[in-house]
Amino acid sequence: MNGTVRQLTAALALAAVMVSGGLATSSRAAAQPDNGPSPRVVNGKQGSMAEWPFLVAIAKKSTFETQGFLVAQFCGGTLVSDTLVVTAAHCVRGRKPADLVVGAPGPSGALSGLTLQVRDVTAIEVYPGYNPRSFAGDIAVITLDLPLAGIPTLSPATADEAKTLAAARATVRVAGWGATNKTEPWKFPDIFRTGDLTVFPKSSCGGGKDFVIDGITFSGYGPSDVDPAAMLCADGVRNGRPVDACVGDSGGPLVGGTGDGRRLVGIVSWGLEVCGSPRGPGVYTRVSTYADFLAAAGVPFDTDPVDRPEPPQLLRVNTTPTSLTAVVRGSSEGPQPDTYAVTAQAPDGSISECTVPAPALPQRARCTIDGLVTGSTYVVTARSLVGTAASDPSAPVEVLVDGLPARPRIQEHAAQPGGTATFRVVNLRGNGAPLLSKTVECAATSRPTRSAAIGAGGRATVERLRRGTEYSCVAIVANEYGENRSKPVSLVAR
Repeated sequence: MNGTVRQLTAALALAAVMVSGGLATSSRAAAQPDNGPSPRVVNGKQGSMAEWPFLVAIAKKSTFETQGFLVAQFCGGTLVSDTLVVTAAHCVRGRKPADLVVGAPGPSGALSGLTLQVRDVTAIEVYPGYNPRSFAGDIAVITLDLPLAGIPTLSPATADEAKTLAAARATVRVAGWGATNKTEPWKFPDIFRTGDLTVFPKSSCGGGKDFVIDGITFSGYGPSDVDPAAMLCADGVRNGRPVDACVGDSGGPLVGGTGDGRRLVGIVSWGLEVCGSPRGPGVYTRVSTYADFLAAAGVPFDTDPVDRPEPPQLLRVNTTPTSLTAVVRGSSEGPQPDTYAVTAQAPDGSISECTVPAPALPQRARCTIDGLVTGSTYVVTARSLVGTAASDPSAPVEVLVDGLPARPRIQEHAAQPGGTATFRVVNLRGNGAPLLSKTVECAATSRPTRSAAIGAGGRATVERLRRGTEYSCVAIVANEYGENRSKPVSLVAR
């Protein structure tokens, strides 16, 4: 990794919201983690407290008392009980409890809003192994003087839950009041922003390999930069631009899962000096690694048992040159799932995954996994989830990621007088590459094969068929990667 890195806490100037200090070289020897800058979500979108009720802000008390919470905020946190907040160690290390306040913004999500609830801090517990030079162990627990009653909390992910929720290529979300632009002078929002991100595989988060999301190539971090056992990397793409945490987002939550199955999987920790850069993703503390520390600090984990759903049906899998899309439908028996998770195992054993909300039965859901290797065969399975309770996997399907077009289907066909036949073909999709040809061919024993192009509306008319002869007809589509054929249909020419 080249260049400087940022930690994600915001510092304050007297006249305006500014960022100062906290930059480190790539060796991290010059890190100033305890009062440095913190990121906001760059290229994200405005958040709703209905979706993020557990999101809280950490502020300097003296500045709050003189200039208000919006100016005083420098870090984020996650409410995990009515009196406990999980945040980054670099946000609070070296600070006294009396120096801090924690704010819950209420329905507006605004730090300047009238619904903001503010609590004093009575205790700070930093992970004993926190290393401000390597950023390992960047996690801490804050105790509030009074409960934030009536506010929903978020449970940290256990190691078992993290296997799915923080797996490579899983979709996760980040939120915070950090900067919305890439470099100084920083611009901070009153209402927090959110971003949809993708978890990087360990090959790009500690292994040094590049990783592609929606056509953008992100440089990976090597083993001298990231310990994947203690950290995870995540970035996203929105409207063709990288989505990233930025200065002021430090300590805030990285959330995996949906509905009641949402869990705190990461804590905003550090990243490159320029937010939203494809030169490297944001780096997050891997929460499940520190489950023992959190439990010892009194943080509760959601362990309520839930009935396991039945495995879903994996109806079909379509591919592009670098992705696959699985079509999934849940079982009519057992609990109704709220999420489907699809995994694709590569020949080397690495796992890629996507999750998608489960629509009401009998509706189908589509889940897409990007960043796959062209020409590789993947074993695809799907699971149904109710909260964190997962079903057994569906029957596995082997899929070659080769970019072939989708398999066409002859939906209608009829023999017409005069030796012609009409067809209507559906599922005419190139899967990421334009279709170069679309035809219907009809063949019979000892007769010439007749064909016709498929035109508008998927319609084709094949002529010069021999009356009284039985033909087998197929639709054939091709793109630059090859062709695919429909199942044959039979007809007798008239």
